[in-house]
Amino acid sequence: MRNQKNIEFGALKIFAAVADSETLTKAAEQLGITQSAVSQAIKKLETGLCTELIVRRSRPTKLTSGGEILKNYTRHVLAETHRMQTDIGMMSRNKVTQLRVGMIDSFGDVISLEFVQNIKPFAERLSLRTGVAAPLSKAFIDRDLDMLITSDPLEEHTDLARFPILRDPFVMIVPENCSKEGSVSPQWLAKNVPFVHYSRETRIGMLTNVIAHRLNIKLNTYYELDSTQTLLRFVQSGQGWAITTGICLLRYTDLLQGIRILPLANGANARYLSLLCRAGELGELPINATEICKDIYTANLIPKLENIGPWLSKQSHIISELPII
Repeated sequence: MRNQKNIEFGALKIFAAVADSETLTKAAEQLGITQSAVSQAIKKLETGLCTELIVRRSRPTKLTSGGEILKNYTRHVLAETHRMQTDIGMMSRNKVTQLRVGMIDSFGDVISLEFVQNIKPFAERLSLRTGVAAPLSKAFIDRDLDMLITSDPLEEHTDLARFPILRDPFVMIVPENCSKEGSVSPQWLAKNVPFVHYSRETRIGMLTNVIAHRLNIKLNTYYELDSTQTLLRFVQSGQGWAITTGICLLRYTDLLQGIRILPLANGANARYLSLLCRAGELGELPINATEICKDIYTANLIPKLENIGPWLSKQSHIISELPII
């Protein structure tokens, strides 16, 4: 290893031109340098690699076996270098070659189209994956996603950067046939009406249990579901009451007929959505993506929440800090 010498990147570019040219002269013309400079670069490579790379006195230029091997490696090195330069250049302009975004489906269903349209200027190629929080979190930790918009802050991962987006309040939904005029408390519902529960494996199901503990109520769970659409149908048909969020209601406004939407503990309970990424990566792009989400939420979703209930829109707003759940 004592005799091993470094290979200069410039020499590899010259060799690549020689490998694709009929003669050294044509390679020199293509590169805008002298034939002597081309010959010296090839000779330096051969000395460093301890092998001949081209067959001397061969027209057109012919590579040796060692030259063929170097040709394949050189093309790979030059391609990767070009990609690196492109990616860094795009990053300096807040633009990336590829952006893979994960978004919990309750939020993605109501903003994904507008989000994609607004984030396009920052990425050459964009992929958006929606779903429940747990699988998306795993994909993000496994580096299958570059950004994650979620209600789970993944606090155990201290290397992540977190950008708060919004507060999504929890509400009670009850069938009209079991809600009379006036207030209906969660304590009364817990004692008198079956509860329709989100699956406990979901983030929103877990938060439902946290809320029940805070309210000191025991939920009389009859059904456990992993779909907001199915949950609303169960409540609509009079099977029980449930706890959900404002954004979840926006996904299926056609299913709200026959359902009474009530405040839960004066809006004291909410889930908080944030954008997660790896600290030090993606430049200013996470900030831009966060602002896009906030703008869409304020301009498009808050007015829709206002239509569902003025009190609901007052409990929903963008945030600058993530509170402790």
